[in-house]
Amino acid sequence: MKIRLIFVIVIILIVSLNADLAQLKPLQLDNQSGGYADGSIWKSDFLIGNTNVIFYVDPDKRADVKNLTSALEVRKEQNDDFTITYIVNTKATMKPTFLIKKMIKKMAEKSKTISYVLDYQKVLVKHWNLVDDCANVLILNDENQILHQFSGKINDAQIDEISKIIKKKFSKKEKK
Repeated sequence: MKIRLIFVIVIILIVSLNADLAQLKPLQLDNQSGGYADGSIWKSDFLIGNTNVIFYVDPDKRADVKNLTSALEVRKEQNDDFTITYIVNTKATMKPTFLIKKMIKKMAEKSKTISYVLDYQKVLVKHWNLVDDCANVLILNDENQILHQFSGKINDAQIDEISKIIKKKFSKKEKK
């Protein structure tokens, strides 16, 4: 009887922990609002089913997440259990959008590990409550719930913390 009671309590705790995670509103970037670097439609629903690392970055703040991006690219090449999406907030800079599009398109052609997306209208700032004119990092579970969120310049301690979160998600998937 004690074992059943403990089991039920553990299940309730697990369910309540997942219930506390913020669910992101489904979004779509296309035509005037943005999309993938190649011009195709991007939907946040495309992320469902995988652990995801989302970068939402002001083009002037790319250096703030460069170390994390590099570290995750290496990890992604070794383990394909998560996705990396790099979304550029083109309205957060004075740089012309056509130059940003050209730069992102080149980056997308070179990368096999990162999906590049453009947001022309600050859609994610408005609907996901992200910090404007900044670098934002979100780690999402396979149901698009936020496991971790950070805005600003990433330091080594945060890179370690994010790596641990991703590693923990991998170990859970392997045990299933």
